[in-house]
Amino acid sequence: MTGRRDATLLGLATALAATDSVEDVALAVRDLMRQDLDACYTTVSMIEGPFLTTPALGQLDDDTEQRWLRLPLDVDSPAHRVARTGRPLVFHRLGQLLEAFPDAADTYRRTGLRSGVVLPLLISGGFRIGALTIAWDVERSLREDEAVLVTAVADATAQAARRAQLYRERRDVAHTLQAAMLPELPALPGLQLASRYLPWSSTDEQVGGDWYDAIALPDGGVLLLIGDVAGHDIEAAARMGRVRSMFRALAVDHPEEHPAALVHRLDHVLDALGDLTLATMAVVRLDPPGPGRQVHWTTAGHPPPLLVDAQGHSTVLLADPDLPLGVAPGRSRHDHVRPWPAGATLVLYTDGLVERRGRDVGDGILVLRSSLERTHTEPLETLLGELVTAHVANSEDDCAVLAVRDAV
Repeated sequence: MTGRRDATLLGLATALAATDSVEDVALAVRDLMRQDLDACYTTVSMIEGPFLTTPALGQLDDDTEQRWLRLPLDVDSPAHRVARTGRPLVFHRLGQLLEAFPDAADTYRRTGLRSGVVLPLLISGGFRIGALTIAWDVERSLREDEAVLVTAVADATAQAARRAQLYRERRDVAHTLQAAMLPELPALPGLQLASRYLPWSSTDEQVGGDWYDAIALPDGGVLLLIGDVAGHDIEAAARMGRVRSMFRALAVDHPEEHPAALVHRLDHVLDALGDLTLATMAVVRLDPPGPGRQVHWTTAGHPPPLLVDAQGHSTVLLADPDLPLGVAPGRSRHDHVRPWPAGATLVLYTDGLVERRGRDVGDGILVLRSSLERTHTEPLETLLGELVTAHVANSEDDCAVLAVRDAV
């Protein structure tokens, strides 16, 4: 039987290696126990604060499984008792189960389960994280070799389930951090604003250094910026947060200054503080509504903004870009200006929207221009949704987009 046990555990290890959620772990263990021990019910219950959660895996009636999804840890059931105490429970016949848990007798009779074993899920140091339940619809006792097997299965399940828990926690923290760093766009008279941010990550737990912002100015104008800090991790997000906060402070303290002067100040501050952040930025200042309204911009190693007029003609706000932040802090920066056409749409974006492996960025910008010209009459939110869908399907980078349009 040693050979069979080893084969079972090898199959379990292979299946668990492909899991990234507790439900996936539970499904893998369920399938293996069905195959090797003819179990009709197998599930993984995890301690989450004051609760024990048990994913529904379609093995019992829907009402029972839904009620067992999330229950207080102090409920007296086999899984809850084992999770609390760390001591296994074995039931060779239904009568033993009913004697031990008389208050749930009707439920256990309805499930059709007649025997089972509930093992604690323990990780290093004997720390309890949940319980593994394996049950049959016939009265059954485990042989010695089967008992050894299910103990080994519980050990492997505990490690995989804990890994899945930690992965989810890291992912949730990463997503919460990223969301906290993206601003709520201001309401501006005579203007519509819309934005999109799509992270790219092979593990779904990383965050990136892309960001955008819109700052209302005292004179009725607006300052728009978009940037990209190098990296796809928590450190990149933290650097991005620092850069964004510093720029906001400078913009609020010096609302009269144009984009190039603000970026120059930011570069100086980062250098004076010894912050070695490398980032690209595009900053646009749109004058308040009125005759002679203009748009001013500067780019620090960043892709150029795109302007589409009311007739659908697009213009790249192209100029020789200044160096990225963190490269040469003392180097002068340059503003560029052009008239703002009534009814226009301005789009700022990071390179994840236009850059593809094997394709020149310039070609990506041409494709983006074509899309904007085709969809410029769409509502702003719809337009951005279509842009993102069309251009990030094969992206290997984060993508942020910020757009402004004259309100109708």
